[in-house]
Amino acid sequence: MGWEPMPPAIATHLIPGRERNDCAICVLAMYLGVTYEDVLREVAVRDRPYQGRQGLRLRDIERIARALGTPLRRLRKYDITNAYGILSLPHHVVLLRGGLIIDPEPGGASLWEIEDYLHAYNVRPGVLLVSRDDSKEAS
Repeated sequence: MGWEPMPPAIATHLIPGRERNDCAICVLAMYLGVTYEDVLREVAVRDRPYQGRQGLRLRDIERIARALGTPLRRLRKYDITNAYGILSLPHHVVLLRGGLIIDPEPGGASLWEIEDYLHAYNVRPGVLLVSRDDSKEAS
């Protein structure tokens, strides 16, 4: 029996990075509850000629999520300890879920407390991408 996507509201299937600059592919797959390959197919069509190898910008992430059936919305204000979404950082995205960070870096996804992660990497959180359906809950 193969892997079946889990409803993202119940559980997050951890998807580690496979190559450099694929953090957005991994985080989108985790957030949307789809496979890496599902996201990669959309990236291949919508990010020509790079196909995600140069990383993805926020607007690329939004277009790909919309194509996969989940329009996203940007939040600039949110409760970092309770929010659930795709958190933008300088040159990187991670999954934020209830005060925890899932970082899909190649070599293995890692789970962090939000404050520890921000301190360890000396970064500040940027905008949070959330499903338009969930945007009221994230605030």
